[in-house]
Amino acid sequence: MSTKRPTIVAALAGALAGAATSDVLRRASSPSAGDEPVLDKKVQADDLDKELIDQLHAATLKASDSCFEIKKLCATVLVPTGTLVALFSGRRLTAAVFFSGLFVITFFWLADAVGYYYQRRLRVTMDVIWRRRAARCEEPWTPPNTATTSPLKAAFNGSMTYYALLAAVVLVALSLYAFDIIGSPTVVSP
Repeated sequence: MSTKRPTIVAALAGALAGAATSDVLRRASSPSAGDEPVLDKKVQADDLDKELIDQLHAATLKASDSCFEIKKLCATVLVPTGTLVALFSGRRLTAAVFFSGLFVITFFWLADAVGYYYQRRLRVTMDVIWRRRAARCEEPWTPPNTATTSPLKAAFNGSMTYYALLAAVVLVALSLYAFDIIGSPTVVSP
């Protein structure tokens, strides 16, 4: 992350850090179940880091869930889109049906890639915190290395195979249509 300008991930991490700090401080100073307030308890850096990691982990899981939901929504939208385009083109099979399908797949592919990118960025932010916590440990421990990602890597990773397969099916169908192997049925009048 650049130190000159804050990124969305840095802003999110800062907001979560503030929330984690206030949550830990509130718990340290508020009475629980009739106990007297514990004002002399010091907030440990590990407590703050654990709160931050927990919140970043929850945000990462939410981003992962949204990526899965985007894939399901793509399949749900793809068929009705082709049907509507065919309906508005005189109930005939035209190239517009295939191009609209490719448009829908591309749109959802890009949306999923953005979600995946921020999911990976959150994991990189968590890795920084893990390394900071590991530096305070007495015994040596190296957290697993989280690979960084770029927007291009986010768009072309293993989880995006779904969209590539959908696009391949539509492109094969478009090719069959272009070579007149498939087409609209002709109506025979009596």
